Amino acid sequence: MATKRAKKTDVVSPSSAELRKAVEAIAIQPKSGKITLLTRKLFNVLLAVAQQADESGDTYRALLSDIVANSAFDSNDTALVKEHLRRMVSVQVEWSTGTSSQKPGRKWGISTLIADAEILEDPTTRRVWVEFSFAPKIKKKLLDPVQYARLSLQFQSQLRSSAGLALYEICVRYLTNPSHLTMRESWEWWRPILSGTPDTEAGDEAKREYKYFKRDYLRPAIAEVNAVTNIFVELIEHREGRRVAEIQFRVTERKQPMLALDEHPNVFDSTLVDRMVKIGIPLKEAQTLYADSEENRIRAALQMTEQRMRSTSLPPVRSAPALFKDALKKGYAPPVETVASAGSAKAAVAAPADDLKARLLGEYSAYRRREARELYDEQGESERDIARQSFEEEELPGLGAHMRDDWRRRGLDSKIVETAFFDWLARKTWGEPTDGDLLAFTLSQSRAA
Repeated sequence: MATKRAKKTDVVSPSSAELRKAVEAIAIQPKSGKITLLTRKLFNVLLAVAQQADESGDTYRALLSDIVANSAFDSNDTALVKEHLRRMVSVQVEWSTGTSSQKPGRKWGISTLIADAEILEDPTTRRVWVEFSFAPKIKKKLLDPVQYARLSLQFQSQLRSSAGLALYEICVRYLTNPSHLTMRESWEWWRPILSGTPDTEAGDEAKREYKYFKRDYLRPAIAEVNAVTNIFVELIEHREGRRVAEIQFRVTERKQPMLALDEHPNVFDSTLVDRMVKIGIPLKEAQTLYADSEENRIRAALQMTEQRMRSTSLPPVRSAPALFKDALKKGYAPPVETVASAGSAKAAVAAPADDLKARLLGEYSAYRRREARELYDEQGESERDIARQSFEEEELPGLGAHMRDDWRRRGLDSKIVETAFFDWLARKTWGEPTDGDLLAFTLSQSRAA
């Protein structure tokens, strides 16, 4: 089989690439297995890589670091990619033109997202490559679509729920439609498409009650799309008596998103895995939880657990991992308090609280880690020794066993340990971030933009 290699000029840059996604591949319905947020994201990036490659061969190849927009890969990140490649080879989906109506000339089909995949390391350069292919029946439609929606991979990187990304893809298709209205379908038709979960695996409550679908998927997805993309989406409900029978969406364009976009967006937010390991969850289990769960729910459960662990007014936590997993499974962790971005009070209302505050805290934490790193590098060796010893005595005992082992074996060469160390050094130097710190940071970023 010939291999289709991307030319150097064709390597995808997820921060700026645009994907032409065939309409048949947008409103896909899972029939076996769950389509998670990360599965959707990785599939889109693979499509963009294949579309930018040359025109010969059936197999496509790209650097793993290019696919995930992260130049510093370790084995943990590779494990996450492998898990989602497995899913794309096993998950069965129905392909259609985005409507449940059976009109003349319409086509329907079922296949897996990709046909096969391999991860290969070049023994000479030590660079890691991903090779993959698509099912022959759908390959041409995916790579050279006649009807398609133009998707921004940069906006994709900002979306943190599977429903949000699915809704964004569908609505972008109708942005240039004169009516600006999406298709009108029963809410039961929309449920598996937005949730990524087959009807056979959905709970009875989710399948029976529209109000739960609206609460758990529609409202958060709409708020997220409106907060971080260049489109504005409104829900339209069509009733039969008092019952909502069908829904559709009105789509309009906004010149720029409410939130500033990350300069170097990543498909995988591996810091969430690091935080799970830090509270005592084994690495492999943390990776599985990350692969199976929505990022916004992980953030909420992590923040609740971390705050509970720091509390001095409540009894000590008996098992942080058990508390976190229970909160994640049952979804009772409260959303993170919203912080409005500068110049947009409406953003605080429109965007999901847990996602906005978590992202702002993440950006601010990354900024403070860089500042702490610069401070550390400017110190003499004796001062750096004191800092490392203080970290080992004050912070390390409370971290997970995996973190302690990494510290002993690799020190600051470990990516996870490096993050924990400079987070600690930032807190030691400047204290816990206040709302005033976050506001000042947001304003400085707005002025820089």
